[in-house]
Amino acid sequence: MFFRLFTAVRVSVISLCFMGFIAWSMPALAENPKILIYGDSLSAAYGIPQQQGWAVLLKEKLSAERLNYEVINASISGETTDSGLTRLASTLQQTKPDIIILELGANDGLRGLPVKNMQNNLNSMIKLSKKSGAKVLLVGMKIPPNYGAKYTEAFSQTYPQLSKQHKVALVPFMLENLAAKPELIQADGLHPNALGQPIILEIIWQELRKLLKK
Repeated sequence: MFFRLFTAVRVSVISLCFMGFIAWSMPALAENPKILIYGDSLSAAYGIPQQQGWAVLLKEKLSAERLNYEVINASISGETTDSGLTRLASTLQQTKPDIIILELGANDGLRGLPVKNMQNNLNSMIKLSKKSGAKVLLVGMKIPPNYGAKYTEAFSQTYPQLSKQHKVALVPFMLENLAAKPELIQADGLHPNALGQPIILEIIWQELRKLLKK
């Protein structure tokens, strides 16, 4: 009786040790790569249900394409490049993204803030993102002509200039094919409605897919 009990205990101990060795020797399962969406109300599904926003639609498209990416939406309505830069380092540290979709600047333009300041902030954010190891997809914006030709031109040229300078991917204009179509814009005249979200996704996707690992 004692011998059988001793043998059973010894076998159990050996089994546990062996299983422990296997667990220790196996490489840790890699996490899915991450896409960080870092923008303002245009990416935060302002004025519509969250599940209808293009960020959630991106999750669904990645799943349909059998691309195992985690999508983290850290966008905040009203965000400027000043406030975006302030919180970017901590956000990168917390999320550790493989790709960052950087969509900021619209609120700088709407408030008539200095273009040079916006450019410097975006420049710093691109540097921080690349230093963290993330690929950058810069999302360009344009503003209405009533801000004056000089300001409007300087604003819109900021994005291709930074893309060329840092050799990062660029979406030339996030609201291409939407801005001039009232049926796709909310009553405020600024934010795309639910019907416009799939169009935004397609515009983003054209450049994002080039950065994805199959």
